[in-house]
Amino acid sequence: MERQVILPDLNYLTVRDDHSDSVEYFGSNQEWFPDAWQRMSGCAPSVTANIFLYHYQKAEADRYCSKKDLLALMEETWNYVTPGEGGLPSTSKFAEKVKDFGCSHNLKLDSRILKVPADKSRRPSLNEMIDFITQALEQETPVAFLNLCNGEVETLDKWHWVTITALKYDKDAATATAMISDEAISKEIDMALWLATTTMGGGFVYFLLDEKAIKTRNQMGDDHS
Repeated sequence: MERQVILPDLNYLTVRDDHSDSVEYFGSNQEWFPDAWQRMSGCAPSVTANIFLYHYQKAEADRYCSKKDLLALMEETWNYVTPGEGGLPSTSKFAEKVKDFGCSHNLKLDSRILKVPADKSRRPSLNEMIDFITQALEQETPVAFLNLCNGEVETLDKWHWVTITALKYDKDAATATAMISDEAISKEIDMALWLATTTMGGGFVYFLLDEKAIKTRNQMGDDHS
C-alpha cells in the first residue's frame, strides 16, 4: 500500500520575492549568495537555512519572510556551516556545525544521522531509509540529504545537499519518492533508485529542536527590532 508523509505546512518554506508579491520561492537557493565561492559550495548552509526557516515560521506562523530575510539567514548559517575546499561531504561534520549554529542562538539541537556508505554491503536497506525519513517528517522536521553520487537519478546533482520535505513510499513494491527543496523550487527524486545506483553514497540528518526556545528567540528578536 502506498503511503505519504509530508511536513504539516509546507508554506513555512515559501518565501516571496523582494520585488514582486506574485513570485514565490520554495526554500533557499545557493545562487542567491553574493560571493562566487558561496554560490559554488553553499548547499549545506542553504539547507541549514531551510531547516531553521521552517522551525522559525512554525513557531510564529504569521511572521512574513521575503527572499532577503532568507538570504540573511543563509549568510548567518554560512558562518557556522562553512564548507571547506571539497564542500561539506560528511553527515557527522554537518550535524556538528549545525549544532554550533543552534548554540549561537541558545538552541540545543538533538541530531539523528543515517549514513549511506559507498560500500553497498554496509548500506541501510530501503525500508530502513524510509523509516528514518518518515520518523523525521512525522516529528515535523525537514531532512537534510547528502548525495555524493546521484547514480541514475537525473533530477539530482552530485556532491550536493538538499532538503527533504515529503516522502511517498510503498514498502511492498519497494518504491520511495521524495519531494525536496532545491534551487528554491520543489522537485521529486526516486530515492529507491538513488539507494540502488549511487556509487559513493551520502546520508541523511535531521534535528529535533525546542519549539519553546525558538518562540522565545523570535520574541527577543521583536523586542530588539
